[in-house]
Amino acid sequence: MAYGRGKTASLTGFDRVLIHEWAMGMMLVQIMARLVIAGVATGWLAAYLAVAGGYVVLITLGIRTGSPLWNRLRLLWNIIAMNFAFTSIKFIVPALGLTIRDQNLAAIDRFLVGGDLSIAVQRYFSNSLTELMSLGYMLFIVFLFFAFYHYGIRAKLAKLSLFCSGLFTLYGIGITGYTLVPAQGPYVYFANKYTVPLQGYLFTRLNELMVRAGSSGYDVFPSLHVGVGLYLFLFFYFYDRRIWQLYCIPFVLLVISTIYLRYHYFIDLLCGAFLGLFCFILTRWRKI
Repeated sequence: MAYGRGKTASLTGFDRVLIHEWAMGMMLVQIMARLVIAGVATGWLAAYLAVAGGYVVLITLGIRTGSPLWNRLRLLWNIIAMNFAFTSIKFIVPALGLTIRDQNLAAIDRFLVGGDLSIAVQRYFSNSLTELMSLGYMLFIVFLFFAFYHYGIRAKLAKLSLFCSGLFTLYGIGITGYTLVPAQGPYVYFANKYTVPLQGYLFTRLNELMVRAGSSGYDVFPSLHVGVGLYLFLFFYFYDRRIWQLYCIPFVLLVISTIYLRYHYFIDLLCGAFLGLFCFILTRWRKI
């Protein structure tokens, strides 16, 4: 269905700032403010201003024109803003001189489960299992980018808006968490306590390369792999059941692999799952 200018805005809610835009906007603003306060407002501040400025321009154009094209670009800009902010964390945390919080997260795990689960599961390690876990971890990225393509390019504007409402609220909160509770993960903090190396085959090596190239270095609390993974699981179930059927096993492998591969503490998974569920509930409050 083709919409007129006013019709598009009124039917899809594009006549106002959307909930995920508030979450992403506050995430960008708090990082910029902390860079200024810390006196390290260098090139990163300029880059943040450019990304945030593009966000403001597209939101303004979407609200004022009600154009399907501008509003689709407005929604897709979240992918750029999210990836930029996520990637920048590896530089922002050291620039701000933030305290690394692995010790605190490990202490919470000792209270909750008696210690670190990645150490406890070493007895079950095998090359084949490590390979399977690595594949499961990698498939999350495959499904996430497929979702960006499927909803961003192929889906109707209203469904893309619905998908973005919870997903980028989740990313806005999660990336903010990385700047408030920066941590490097069990594989760094407990490096000298592991007695069994993680060894596999092709997917294990590919996953190691992917993590090395794509990790922000402090992307531990909360676990966005679990949070976003759960959000996709729920969204696919309610809105794209065929994709959900393909995603079930990779999702289970993803959750287990975050512990097995030593990337996250148990508390990271709990908070990530809570955020994923919370943000999906926000999505369910909306209608296509």
